[in-house]
Amino acid sequence: MTLYGTVVAFHLLAVIIWIGGLLTLTSVLARVPEEVGLPRERLLGTVRRTYKGAVNLGAIITIFLGVIVIVLQPEVLHRGWLHLKLLLVVAILVYQWHLYRRIRHLEEHPGESSGAEFRMAHGILSLLVLAVLLLAILQPF
Repeated sequence: MTLYGTVVAFHLLAVIIWIGGLLTLTSVLARVPEEVGLPRERLLGTVRRTYKGAVNLGAIITIFLGVIVIVLQPEVLHRGWLHLKLLLVVAILVYQWHLYRRIRHLEEHPGESSGAEFRMAHGILSLLVLAVLLLAILQPF
């Protein structure tokens, strides 16, 4: 296996951890508004740990290794699909930040959210990830 192949493999692993964490978070958060007391606090504790661990760490490693992939193959910078893919990755990062703000709001104002909001977030993230995957695999332009 080449250096490039190794870096791409670890980049994909980091993506799985990052996006898996985000999708897990949105699924768990959809249940939080329905819970009260100790179960609610446990779910929020799980959400906080997942966000700090898998989501943030996965995003940082994904971006770091993505930069290395580009450095190892700089000609890819001239491909339009990569520009759109990077724009979608930025959109996922913005959505991640928005999700963090919603988690904080949910902790402070437990009655002001609904499970539907987080189920919709799950769907939006899934569509963004699908678009990124299609661009990376098909490289259409």
